[in-house]
Amino acid sequence: MNNNLPIVLALVVGAALTWWVQGLRWDANVSKLKESHTAALKKQSDQAVIDLTNQKKRTEGAQTALAALDAKHTKELADEQAKNDRLRADVAAGTRRVRIAAANLATSQLIRNTTSGACSLGDAAQVELSGAGGRAILDLRASAIKDDEVIQYLQAYIDKFVNKY
Repeated sequence: MNNNLPIVLALVVGAALTWWVQGLRWDANVSKLKESHTAALKKQSDQAVIDLTNQKKRTEGAQTALAALDAKHTKELADEQAKNDRLRADVAAGTRRVRIAAANLATSQLIRNTTSGACSLGDAAQVELSGAGGRAILDLRASAIKDDEVIQYLQAYIDKFVNKY
């Protein structure tokens, strides 16, 4: 048994040395994997920061464009409402009157004065409305203007923002 002791010891030392070398190799492989994983995560993180910055710039641009669009249409609406208010005040004061050209509703043709020989728009019959009727027409006009501005605003919004994304 004494003869085999150095061989057994050499085998045990060789196995321990092999175990230790494999452990070092394992640690080196795990370290390389950690480094590559960390690099991949950093790359993804950097790309996410770039994407977030670009999205923030796009959002700010869209908000600026939306604010400009809102300001433009708000000003146009306010101008039209002020014009309509001036007309309403003139009708109420009696300095202006609302007249409507009479039309044949079935044919959408203006009714012409039958005593006139010439056929022009100036010959169309006109109906003059009372002050209350004129104010009602101007109220309808104001409502139509407001509705038109809202539709134009929404169409511009859709064209600029919804169709883009």
